[in-house]
Amino acid sequence: MDNFDVIVIGAGAAGLMAAGRAGELGLSVCLIEKKSRPGIKLSITGKGRCNITNSAQIHEFIAELGPNGKFLFSAFNKFFNGALISFFEKHGVQTKLERGGRYFPLSDDAHSIVNALIKYAKENNVKIKTSAEVVSVKKENRTATEIVLANGETLKAKKYIIATGGLSYPQTGSTGDGYKFARIFGHTITEPSPALVPVTSQSPYLKTLNGLKIKNSEITLFADGKMEQKLFGDFEFTSFGMTGPVILTLSGDIFKLTKENKKVEISVNLKPGLDDKTLDMRLVRELNSFGSMPVKQMLREMIPMAMIEPFMKINGINATKKCSEVSKIERGKLLKGFQDLRFEITGTRQFNEAIITKGGISVSEIEQATMKSKLADNVFFCGEILDLDGPTGGFNLQIAFSTGYLAGSSLEV
Repeated sequence: MDNFDVIVIGAGAAGLMAAGRAGELGLSVCLIEKKSRPGIKLSITGKGRCNITNSAQIHEFIAELGPNGKFLFSAFNKFFNGALISFFEKHGVQTKLERGGRYFPLSDDAHSIVNALIKYAKENNVKIKTSAEVVSVKKENRTATEIVLANGETLKAKKYIIATGGLSYPQTGSTGDGYKFARIFGHTITEPSPALVPVTSQSPYLKTLNGLKIKNSEITLFADGKMEQKLFGDFEFTSFGMTGPVILTLSGDIFKLTKENKKVEISVNLKPGLDDKTLDMRLVRELNSFGSMPVKQMLREMIPMAMIEPFMKINGINATKKCSEVSKIERGKLLKGFQDLRFEITGTRQFNEAIITKGGISVSEIEQATMKSKLADNVFFCGEILDLDGPTGGFNLQIAFSTGYLAGSSLEV
């Protein structure tokens, strides 16, 4: 049986950072990963580009994370976006700032991030054990005593960090193992659900709209006719529904609302920069300009080609009607279509397409200043396994890196 100061279970963003940091502080560390190599999920994030963090200030960052965001004050004060960027630059990865405050590696290659973290761990004498699945964590009273691998091997340490992720992208190894280990010590698990995930619809127009990208639109989420959220940004139609940054951000709430059997709709405002009066004046000008031409010809100046047919059918507009013959009532329908184009949403895709997991270990049971369990004397948790999540834009990886760094920094043995 091997003995270590620290065993870290899970070699994702949080686990790699925690292991490297613990090793940097002079502890003997074993990092356990059940897949054949570390950082598989990290290597595919951001469509393979890896949006590592966001330029937002701490208070802005935390405001994006919902009610549990305040839990992260200690982790962010210890290791936040500036420190993270400096960390990667120190380890050979230059970064760049893009629209929305998003930081990416200059190489546009997520593998550069993974390789830097592996190098960090190895430089600090971390033993990385791959293709090693942890099947159980043994304990006596409030103390973890050893872990058992699928091959029967047992490993022992003074402290344990569990960084096994959630349930998103299970093919990369995130299959909820950590929830099972957390329950051994009595931890409460907020029900996990897929988040930052495409949404589904049964709209008959998806075949026509599939692949259409809409930029700079205003999206409003309705449940049983009541407005839930309003966001500004980009999205894309798919063969099964919608995806893209603004849709992904809403998806966690959409999952919950559809599970509650509420009628969920997304309203698209295609002209958010124009008020009612200005938009109406423009529409009058366009209708007068196109005169005897059909309305669908005029719409080419107003909306994307692929949207014209669905737009007219949804709003009950005769496609062949001459612009000069459009009545005031019909003009009102056109105006409503530009500002409130509705699509009913039936749910979300599953965990295998979710970027993150919403839910996880209740942060009320974790020490904010150390990431140590309040229910176990020598167990720490970090990363996506916790009930912490944010929107797209680098927020979730910063959570992983910050909580991992804090856990690795808090291990007095």
